[in-house]
Amino acid sequence: MAAKVAPELLKDVCGEHNLTHVKTEEKNPLPSAEDLHQEKSHLELLQNLEMFNAQQLQHIRTKERVMLPDSSMLLEEKNRERHLNNISEFLRSELRPTEPMEKLVLPDVVTIAQEKTEEELKSGIEQFNKDQLRHQKTEEKNPLPDKNAIQQEKREVNIRKSLTEFEKGNLKHVQTEEKNPLPDATVIGQEKKANEFRLSITEFDKALLAPTETQEKNPLPALEAIEMEKKLEEHIKGIEGFKKDELKHAETQVRERLPSKEDIALEKASGDK
Repeated sequence: MAAKVAPELLKDVCGEHNLTHVKTEEKNPLPSAEDLHQEKSHLELLQNLEMFNAQQLQHIRTKERVMLPDSSMLLEEKNRERHLNNISEFLRSELRPTEPMEKLVLPDVVTIAQEKTEEELKSGIEQFNKDQLRHQKTEEKNPLPDKNAIQQEKREVNIRKSLTEFEKGNLKHVQTEEKNPLPDATVIGQEKKANEFRLSITEFDKALLAPTETQEKNPLPALEAIEMEKKLEEHIKGIEGFKKDELKHAETQVRERLPSKEDIALEKASGDK
């Protein structure tokens, strides 16, 4: 006959408990095969960089390209230089003095007809008989001006007085400046210098250039980065070379589980018998 269980313990077992779901977390997971492969390739790349032989590099010379002007640009520059030289070297003494000549143009038919009509009109005015005129009485009309006309007259009078009584001593002395559209000596000198500089570029001898060599600098990593890489390599080697035989054998312990409701019911039935 099985041993009886205390009723207090049975109450705690049969009672309802509010259990919460707990997720299992794995601490310190082992790296995957992809991570190991990536670490190996990174280490190989670092080893190749450290053991790289700089003598295997090929020497390359730099080529300097100078864009020369085309024929149209050269022609424009030459024409401009000639024009500037002609202006700067022009002698005014070579100019010939010219005298103006007045030409008498004979009148045409229209002008002759106009002259005749004017002469006939003048002779008619001079030979006019005043006795043919009728006597008439003249009536003088003197309309008074309005306010606007009076104000305008006053303004005109004031303006005339200011013009007649104006003092020339109040005027400021102004110097006239003559503008010469032709370039001066400084501008011509600058143009000559620019033309000489352009000619030196177009007619430059490439043989005068000194050859230059390019140097490629490969900066080494810092000491902290090297130490980090070494620690990472040791950690990976320790994972890869780990021996499972060194693990200690552990025995599982089965703990006595609590009886279920069915076991308790069977115990009660056997106790009643």
